Amino acid sequence: MAGSKIKGQTRKTNERFFDEYKIFDEILCERFNVPEHGVTEYIKRMKEAVTEAREAIPEWDVTYQRLNNIKKRSDGLKSQELTFDDFQGKDEDVVWMNIFCEKMDANADPLSKYSTMSFTYKRRSKTLLQRIMEALNLG
Repeated sequence: MAGSKIKGQTRKTNERFFDEYKIFDEILCERFNVPEHGVTEYIKRMKEAVTEAREAIPEWDVTYQRLNNIKKRSDGLKSQELTFDDFQGKDEDVVWMNIFCEKMDANADPLSKYSTMSFTYKRRSKTLLQRIMEALNLG
């Protein structure tokens, strides 16, 4: 009996997370004006930022890791690699996404902070393929 109650709670937690993630992803889609995969877009833009942003913005790495973790969890539930009845996480992810949205509204999230900073450092080096594409005016 206790096992089924725990499974029921776990399912509710995972469903709540999954529903909240969809809303969170839509908010990021609107922010970046992309049709889908807003969390992926945020992660991509973090990857494209200069490496010094990690040193200048203390929460950079933690945010990057958390976004990747919640994306992986959502993708697993969506693809049914993970089940809603098995423990996948806690409600704290839902709270974190809500707080993150509030930070974005206040321009206090890592990318907003990054956009207001000026760096004199080099951006990440372009790959050989990127340099070739530029030289041939293909990219």
